[in-house]
Amino acid sequence: MKQTLSIVLLGIAVAVVAHVAPITWKTTSLELGQVEIGETKELSFEFTNEGDEPVRILEAKGSCGCTVVDFSKNEIKSGETATIQANFKSSKVGVFKKSVKVKTTASGEYTQLWFSGEVVD
Repeated sequence: MKQTLSIVLLGIAVAVVAHVAPITWKTTSLELGQVEIGETKELSFEFTNEGDEPVRILEAKGSCGCTVVDFSKNEIKSGETATIQANFKSSKVGVFKKSVKVKTTASGEYTQLWFSGEVVD
């Protein structure tokens, strides 16, 4: 009886995981190099919906006020590619590592997109 229940639960878990529409990111990390203080850098994180179901971006936000994020509110259909755009305004000299946190209908978890560099005077 326990073995049958385990097999049934395993089958359900596999079916649930297989149903999640996977998102494939072209990159999740960008190196900006040296950025002049006060300069704004445009960032672009591209992804593809490789699942069977359409995906929608629910939320995308920067880790600080220096990063403004923009994304499509439309569904991304299976096989389509979309982009998360961000603008980073450098304001403090030194090495930095910042992130953009993204949540989609494909997963209850956030995806962290990283960017780093050094702000110079």
